[in-house]
Amino acid sequence: MAHLNLFHFCFASDNMILDPWSLWSYCVVLLLGVTCYFLSGWFRSVCFVLQLSGPPAVPLLGNALLITNHQRLKEIGETAYKEYGPVFRVWIAVIPGVFLLAPEHIQVILSSNVHTEKVYLYKLLHNFLGQGLITSSGRKWRHHRRLLQPSFHLSVLEGFLGTFHECARYLVTKLEADADLSAVNITGPVNRCVLNILHEAVLGIPAATQASGISDSPFRKGKVVMPYRLLYPWFLFDWIYRLTDVAKLEIQQQKNIADFTRERIKERCREGRVHDQLRDVTDSPNKKSFLDLMLRISEADESFSEEDAVQELCTFMLAGQDSVGAAMAFSLFEIARHPGVQERVVQEVDEVFGDDTRTPSLNDIRRLKYLEQCIKETLRLYPSVPILSRTLREDAKIGKYTIPAGCGVHICPFATHRLPGIYPDPEKFDPERFLPDAVERRHPYAFIPFSAGPRNCIGYKFALMEMKTVIATILRSYRLSTVPGREKLRLTYRITLRASGGIWLGLTPRKQATSH
Repeated sequence: MAHLNLFHFCFASDNMILDPWSLWSYCVVLLLGVTCYFLSGWFRSVCFVLQLSGPPAVPLLGNALLITNHQRLKEIGETAYKEYGPVFRVWIAVIPGVFLLAPEHIQVILSSNVHTEKVYLYKLLHNFLGQGLITSSGRKWRHHRRLLQPSFHLSVLEGFLGTFHECARYLVTKLEADADLSAVNITGPVNRCVLNILHEAVLGIPAATQASGISDSPFRKGKVVMPYRLLYPWFLFDWIYRLTDVAKLEIQQQKNIADFTRERIKERCREGRVHDQLRDVTDSPNKKSFLDLMLRISEADESFSEEDAVQELCTFMLAGQDSVGAAMAFSLFEIARHPGVQERVVQEVDEVFGDDTRTPSLNDIRRLKYLEQCIKETLRLYPSVPILSRTLREDAKIGKYTIPAGCGVHICPFATHRLPGIYPDPEKFDPERFLPDAVERRHPYAFIPFSAGPRNCIGYKFALMEMKTVIATILRSYRLSTVPGREKLRLTYRITLRASGGIWLGLTPRKQATSH
């Protein structure tokens, strides 16, 4: 009876009787208290960003409409530092965020082992990219990164040079069959070459069988809908978005990709050659794939399941398409646009290979130093991923500001790579910026096309070797030129930076060019 007496004392005594209105008031206050507790990080972030300048925002949508204004986005990228300073605010719907442009500020975030969590927006990519290294966070990301890092050692990547060269030669052969090389939209052929490379290097599907074997590969399709969801903030809620036809198509596409990858794993296991191929995988000169490497990881570590392998393989396939394809096409465009640069690249390629059509060795790739400078200068002007984002796990001191924990921090390589104090005449294409002495003098976080710190791109060496091999192979066969009327590019933003309408080049066979 004691507990009943206590209840009676609290709620029904003569001295203190709570009527229904008082009880509802108590519940409302309690609910508000709980809400404030969970939204305290949001309130702190709002109070902080209100101190900063930034692009004009509209109610509810914030700055989301900028996604559809590619020209304004380009202008902001070029002038943001001058307009708003090194730290400015942005609104994604009603969620505040901070942009950092200065390398010393960027280093505080990207070099930290604390601020490794991606912002919530990356969850909008789960249906497209899956939940691999790019979109995952926390313990899962750290564990997978540790397991997968050895697969990207140069001794392993060297084994992919044959795949790069074979697919590049196939690209050249397809171009030779084109009746008119005076105006070629190089974006399509380059993207197909990259996708062929990925099918063999990631999934182990031999390039020689791809023409007939993977014409219906789901990785040849797909559409990123994250910008669409940002334009309609109510679609940021998954339970609403999943009711739409767009969501159903996206989820089906993700299922098709995962099912295709699972079937490829089963086929690889059925072949009965897995153990032989993986016995000394890091030393074997034979072709291998990341699928093989992940099967070996799964055998050695039970915590890395087949489903984990599926997610990571899908991530590699999807992340390596647009980013590398766009960077390669932009590089070819800039080389074509600067005849003096092209002459130096061709001279270097000839010095390394001569008339030999051999597959490049790792030493050959290392000797293509000026070509690498050209690729890096291209990535400075056209970083494949123009924006990187993190969620702060604790307060961060950035210059005179203290950004509160929970706030989203955005980093824009496109803008940082154009800071005139670091890169004089920033719109000029100048590969000399990447001479060793020039690189040594710059802040290490002034060039971040592959991010930096603990969450840098795990495949950046793979991508550079791939680009150098394919571009060198093209230049061993063709002289490049721009197409009249298409000398300027119109940049567009998805998740990656693209050229609207493609990149058009004139291709002249080198023998013909020499005779002229």
